[in-house]
Amino acid sequence: MTLHSFSLRSLFLLGLCAWLSLHIGKSATQAAGAAQTKTAPPIAHFTDMATKAGLTAPVVFGGENTKKYIIETTGTGVAIFDYDNDGWPDIFIVNGTKLEGFAPGKAPRSHLYHNNHDGTFTDVTEKAGLTHTGWGQGVCVGDYDNDGFEDLYVTYYGKNVLYRNNGNGAFTDVSEKAGVAGNGKNWGTGCAFVDYDRDGKLDLIVANYVDYDSATALAPGERPSCMWKGVPVMCGPRGLPWAKNILYHNLGNGTFEDVTKKANIDTTNGHYAFSVSTLDYDDDGWPDIFVACDSTASILYHNNHDGTFTDVAVVSGAAFNDDGREQAGMGSTPFRPDLG
Repeated sequence: MTLHSFSLRSLFLLGLCAWLSLHIGKSATQAAGAAQTKTAPPIAHFTDMATKAGLTAPVVFGGENTKKYIIETTGTGVAIFDYDNDGWPDIFIVNGTKLEGFAPGKAPRSHLYHNNHDGTFTDVTEKAGLTHTGWGQGVCVGDYDNDGFEDLYVTYYGKNVLYRNNGNGAFTDVSEKAGVAGNGKNWGTGCAFVDYDRDGKLDLIVANYVDYDSATALAPGERPSCMWKGVPVMCGPRGLPWAKNILYHNLGNGTFEDVTKKANIDTTNGHYAFSVSTLDYDDDGWPDIFVACDSTASILYHNNHDGTFTDVAVVSGAAFNDDGREQAGMGSTPFRPDLG
């Protein structure tokens, strides 16, 4: 074999190897790309349809351009539920107010929108009798009187409101009669209906944020806790007194009993509580309660099966983030395995 023939054969083999490598690599890349395209989830795209759907009432909550006090900063909640049992979800939006207030009859109200079954909604607030005004915060839905119609509970800075669904498209404020209005001094945030004692009647848990009084509220920069990197800001929640959460037991006669102390809910303190979620986290058949808290450890009330609860958030790993620090817990929702 001559050197010349060896070189030609070598060059041919090298070229063939190069071509095969390029071809195989290209095919593999295309196959991977095809597989990726096939398995990649679709990109979600959302369009704001609020105006077209008729959801046009403005949500008012404190100053529009500046927020001087913490009461102006937390915002309001929303509930989506079928209030008239027609099989279509309706929308209830909580509303707030401003520090300077409004002229008589001009204060913002929360709004109930009836689903028209065609992609639009009609504001039926007046017809439904949902006329309460004030510093609205959170809302929860539940059929507390077992009449087949969902009722509404709305938390406020001040007295909370329980609206009983009359079954005819209207609601009645039964807060005082039912014993769940509160003392008017608490700042209610999250809430949830839950049958914690499994007696077939929905009970009610209410989260409270801070012990706040507008008459004595600190102005921005008034204390070190009211400064952020040298800039005067609204005070709180750090530096403000905390508030206790409240548990109401449903007595079955249209009224509730405050069992906060009896159920050991008041033994957990030092928290700025926001959102409430109910779940059976340990699969023991009894509902537990998780409370997301702002700037403090979150709360996980474990149901002891005897009408009492124990906060196990720290030992269960639900109190802090991965770094062992408090979080700004604004909201929470239990995971639904059936929804993936």
